[in-house]
Amino acid sequence: MEKEEKKKEFFTLLSDTTFKRMFKDEDSRFFFEKIIKYYFKLDLEGYQLYDNEINSGNVARDYRLDVLLKKDRDFIIVEMNKDVSERVLIKNRMYLFLIAGGGLEKGEDFVKMKTALINFNNSLYKINPDAINIDYTLRNEKYNDVIDDIKIHNIYLESLKNVRYNGSNEEETFAAMMIASSYEEMREIANGNEEALYIVDKLERLAEDDKFRTDYNVELVRRKEINSARLDGYDDGYDDGKAEGLEAGAKAKEIEIAKNLLKDGIPIEVVSKNTGLSIEELEELKKEA
Repeated sequence: MEKEEKKKEFFTLLSDTTFKRMFKDEDSRFFFEKIIKYYFKLDLEGYQLYDNEINSGNVARDYRLDVLLKKDRDFIIVEMNKDVSERVLIKNRMYLFLIAGGGLEKGEDFVKMKTALINFNNSLYKINPDAINIDYTLRNEKYNDVIDDIKIHNIYLESLKNVRYNGSNEEETFAAMMIASSYEEMREIANGNEEALYIVDKLERLAEDDKFRTDYNVELVRRKEINSARLDGYDDGYDDGKAEGLEAGAKAKEIEIAKNLLKDGIPIEVVSKNTGLSIEELEELKKEA
């Protein structure tokens, strides 16, 4: 009796490690670019990976955020949220504010720039259960004005779990492949689409890359540690089950970011617009900075 062929280990696209590896590879970035252009009307042509530390390939450092892109004065943050929660989405928004604030120049003047956050969410968690993607703009409550230069885009991948390629839905097919749980399922979703099948083949080849396998397993261990900490009641100041905990954690992060911006000489009005803190609150923080 012939020995049964060993089944290849499956590397999901929902993994931060896999996502970063595939996105940073010029041969496979098209997969994500097409999804982003279709759902969010953002063309990534001309954008480059930014910040060598954040996008270094160093696993420990790269956990701060997934992918940061830059073109001229414009920035795009792309996050793959396998274990999405309100805590995760708040953390991502803090990255958005940090990047937006970091683009400001010291002194009274600042350079006009645009910053966008894209969340790939492995969840149906959303306000409108019928929507696949939802976009947000920010509003300054005190002055009741919309902050047009900061955008948040969300796509809820579970909404696409029944999608199969039919000859005219390539972008939806690509997005649906992200939540597949096996290479066989990915091929079923691809249904003959050559570019989609190229991605499946590339993922399978990663199984032979020892460094990638190590990084992937490090991420799995880290996720288990985080989940264990949540069960024990520790979650970096956030408690997904308590609204007041979320609010307190978000507020603390806003204050931390505001202090750093004030230390860099960013005008109080600009810091208020980017963090949501009042002028009065920032005046007090400025005394501490």
